[in-house]
Amino acid sequence: MTTSARRLALILAASLTALSASARTASERVEGPTPAPTAASPTVDTLTVVAPKAEQEKLPTLVNRFVEAHSAISRIDQLSRWAGPVCPQTGGLTAPFDAYVTARVKAVAASVGAPIDKHPNRNFPCKTNLLIVFTTTPQTLMDNVRKHHPQMLGFHYAAQAQRLATVNHPIQAWYMTGTAPEGGEVELDDEFHRLPGGTAGSRLTSRISSQFMGVLVVIDATAIVGHQIGAISDSATMLSLAHATQAKGCSELPTILDFLNPDCPTGADPPGLSRYDVAYLKGLYSINPEEHLAAQRSEIGSRILREVAAP
Repeated sequence: MTTSARRLALILAASLTALSASARTASERVEGPTPAPTAASPTVDTLTVVAPKAEQEKLPTLVNRFVEAHSAISRIDQLSRWAGPVCPQTGGLTAPFDAYVTARVKAVAASVGAPIDKHPNRNFPCKTNLLIVFTTTPQTLMDNVRKHHPQMLGFHYAAQAQRLATVNHPIQAWYMTGTAPEGGEVELDDEFHRLPGGTAGSRLTSRISSQFMGVLVVIDATAIVGHQIGAISDSATMLSLAHATQAKGCSELPTILDFLNPDCPTGADPPGLSRYDVAYLKGLYSINPEEHLAAQRSEIGSRILREVAAP
């Protein structure tokens, strides 16, 4: 392992170990606001969702807007995704609910082509790189992250830290990313390190790609009272596998990201990921990670149109 890789591993391990402790502390406080169980047992079902009958001539435009809303841009103007196995850990609820959320993330990751630990070994467990925390005090947790583990906020400059650490969604995520040069070691994205040489989608120089190194999903336990664990876990799963913008307003196409969005009409909890969400994730994990942004978004949009057109 190179010096850079060792440094990255130490930063991630230290941050997630401390946050795991915070999650265990939160678990003692989340006795009352426990999410409502679904009718099904805590096993992960096959992804089965129904697409709405959007007018065919408008659908490509709607899908393009959907892709843009789902895809935040990385430091190097690309889409970020997992390049190594996703290793989730959930804390803050009772053990069965924590296990349900973790299992759901793994199941969806496997179904959409995201990398997973295909040969788990209890003697050499997958090291946590995705932490999902339920807490009654999300802002206190994120203030702690800002002060002691600022790398978990993602790439930023010091003056931006307080704004980035502000909790403004009941289910919110932060992404620690790295940039990998073609055939080289990934480098953590932070203000103190220069980018590796290369250009996205270049035909003349080496290419680069953006990767998730660690993801933190924080869920306000006071905001999920009475809601179904299926919708909650799928919302967390979507944010765990893709860096969405979580912009204001509702999507014109169905998405789990509208769940608990104060800008959207309230009603029954969604059954889970929409067909568009699943198609987006399949597209994200099938694109060339070294291509430029426009090509990546275009390919994801094409994948969505193919998926929703299928019977």
